[in-house]
Order: sequence, then structure tokens, then C-alpha cells
Amino acid sequence: MRLTPAPAAFFALSACATVPSGQAGVLLGTSGVAPEALGEGVHFIGPLAEVETYDLRAQEESEDLAALSADGVMLEAHASVMTFHPVPAEVEALAREIGPDYYQMLVRPEVRSALRGVLAAFPADALDTPGISRAEREVTEATAQRLRPYHIVFDSISLRTLRIAPTSAGYQAILATGVKEQEAIAARQLPELARREAEARRAAARGIAEAHALIAPTISPEILHDAANRAWSRLLTAASTHVEVRPHAQPYVLEVQP
Repeated sequence: MRLTPAPAAFFALSACATVPSGQAGVLLGTSGVAPEALGEGVHFIGPLAEVETYDLRAQEESEDLAALSADGVMLEAHASVMTFHPVPAEVEALAREIGPDYYQMLVRPEVRSALRGVLAAFPADALDTPGISRAEREVTEATAQRLRPYHIVFDSISLRTLRIAPTSAGYQAILATGVKEQEAIAARQLPELARREAEARRAAARGIAEAHALIAPTISPEILHDAANRAWSRLLTAASTHVEVRPHAQPYVLEVQP
């Protein structure tokens, strides 16, 4: 029987693994995680080994986050952006303790926990632009402290569109309060509006009274009788279907227009 030399057998059963640029590879063998990470490039690995790659560059993830404010108002932060990356010199430890799904298993829950803790100290009305910036700094610091022992550097978080949840009872209460405030402002203005309207009506009444005072001395019974005749004349010549004139009310002179 002829035996194949051991080195030849090793190369026949070995495989190649490629570590892309900006990443580090962790060799997983039958005995566990290799003590040293693989750098960029092509590597020969054993027949029963595999390589997991970890991106060492800054990574971004977007999440919809929610938390309660200090006064019990539900807050939402849609499309918040988080940046983080593994510690390059500790990739082997990250692979041994957590694995490649470290974002879902560790980063995401720690960010949510830190956010809830930070926003619980802020009243809803304090989360204006300076308040949001302060909350972002505090969440970043708290998350970074929690993740660093697990070989992850947390760089920052951006709380985008932080607002009160429209479906929450707190949001409805704020809307109702705003409506009542507007009604109160309008109620305070009602007396002034009524005073202005009354003054306008008094001015109109004075104008009518002055006009009547000027016209009254010029009106005589003859003028009134002539005006009545003209009114009857217009009535009789109107394009109506039927005009009835009673004898006792009929004037002695009628104007008939052609």
C-alpha cells in the first residue's frame, strides 16, 4: 500500500478564504475561534474550518425608536441613525463572546434601553432643538459605556423626527389643551369685538338720524301724496300676472309708461 505524504493531503483538503478590504476575518475551527484574526487578502484554511468576516469600518443602522418622557408622554423617533464599529484588535473576542449578529443581539437593545433611560428624564415640552441635541449626547455616552466592554465602539446617534406619538393619549390631551387655549383667547377678544360692532352700529344710526333730520323739513303732504301716486303707477305697469287695485285706495292720478 502506498501512502500519500501528509503535506500533500493537507493541501488537497484545504480551502481558500478571502477577507475583503476594510474587514477582518475570524477563523472558526473544530477547537473554536482562532486566537488571531485574519487580515485582508486570501488565506488557506483547513478542511473543517470556516471564516466569518467583520466590517471594521463605521457602520450605520436606521431604527424607529420609542420612549416615554418624564411626564408620561409617548415619544417617537423615526429613522434614527446609529453609527458604530468593532474594535479591530478585539474582533476575535467579539466573535467568541457574541458572534456576527452583534447588532441585533447587543447594539440594538442597548440603544433602546439607553434611549428610554435618557428621555425619561426630559419633559415632553423640553425636547426642543437644544433638548434633542442634549438627549443625543447622553444616549451616545450611555450606549458607548455599555458596549465598550463587549468590544464595540458606539460613535453617535441621530434622533430624527423626534415627536409626540399622534396616537398617544398625551398627544390628544395636548391637542385638546391647545383648542381650549385658543377658545380662551377668543373669549377674551369677544368683548372688544362686541364693543367695536356696537360702535359701528351707533355711527350708522347717527348717520341715518342726521340724514332724516335734513330731509324731514322738506317733506310735505303733497310730496308724500305724489310719491304714493308714483308707487301705484309703477305697480300697475309692472310685468306681473295680476294687479288688483281696490277703489278706496285708488289714486286720482296714474302715470302710465309706454
